This record gives sequence, C-alpha cells and structure tokens, in this order.
Amino acid sequence: MSVGAATPPTLYFLDVLDKCLMAIIAVVMFAMMTVTFVDVTGRYVFNAPIPGGFEIIQFLLPMAMFGALPVITRAEEHIVISILERVLNSGGAWIQRFLVLIGCCVVNAGITYLMWLQGVELTEADQVSGFLEWSFAPPAYIISGLSAITVVIIFLMLILHVFWPSSQTAGGKKDGI
Repeated sequence: MSVGAATPPTLYFLDVLDKCLMAIIAVVMFAMMTVTFVDVTGRYVFNAPIPGGFEIIQFLLPMAMFGALPVITRAEEHIVISILERVLNSGGAWIQRFLVLIGCCVVNAGITYLMWLQGVELTEADQVSGFLEWSFAPPAYIISGLSAITVVIIFLMLILHVFWPSSQTAGGKKDGI
C-alpha cells in the first residue's frame, strides 16, 4: 500500500472497532471510578454505601479488561520481554514471532471456547449475584465474544507475518494491521 492510499475496508473496520471499544472502556472505567467514589464517600461520610457496589465493580472489571484486549493486541502494546532479541538472527526472530502468534491464537481460542461454555452453564444453572441478583451469564458471553475478536486479530497478524513478512514496522507495529 502506497503512502496516501485509501485505507482498506478491513483496516477501516478495525479502526472503527478500536474506537468503539475504547469508548466503551472509557465509560466502564468512569463508571467504576464513580461507583467506587460514591460507595466510599457514602460508607464513610454518610454511613450509607451503595447497595451492591462491590457487585457492580465485579461486573464492570472484566468488561474493562477484556474490552481492551483486542485493542491492545492489534496495537501490539503488550508487555514484552526481549531476552532473545539480540541473540536471534532474522530467521530465528521470524520463527519466534510465528510461534508466539500461534500460541496466542490457541490460548485466546481456548479462552473463547471455555468462556462460552461457562456462559452456557451459568445460563442453565440460572446463576445470579448475591445482592443485586444479576445473571453471571451475560459477562461470560461478552468475554467470549471479545476473546473471539482477539483471535481474529491475531489470526490476521499471523497471515500477514507468514505471507507478507516485513522487516519494517507499520505505524510502529511489526506486521501491523
């Protein structure tokens, strides 16, 4: 793709997805901060905490974590320990990256599958939280869906790495999408 060329539809979709997920994460984080602030203030100043405040945070936290996973994966902003970076030649680095991408794809596919099964079990057992009586199934399904999006992103990165390897970085990302 040349400089100044239009963004391919797939990349445009991923850009929109990133922005939507980041907006949702921002709202979730703000909600967590607000609930925590009001709960603590209510508890210690007015002796009246938010009923079910802990459960609200409990439901929001995984949404923030797994909502960020596709965005962080696409931006390749994970914590990286580059122990072998100076030792590996370009072929060894290519193999290392290939194996890491395969491993990440398998692990995230496993998370997707297991969280979906967990959602099914929680639905069938009608599991709800203690105070607010919210169902535990929807968060499990949401986590499964966000993990599935991450699998697709890693798979696209793997395809780029195998068929269009680059010694250059695209926007600071190796074989970036």
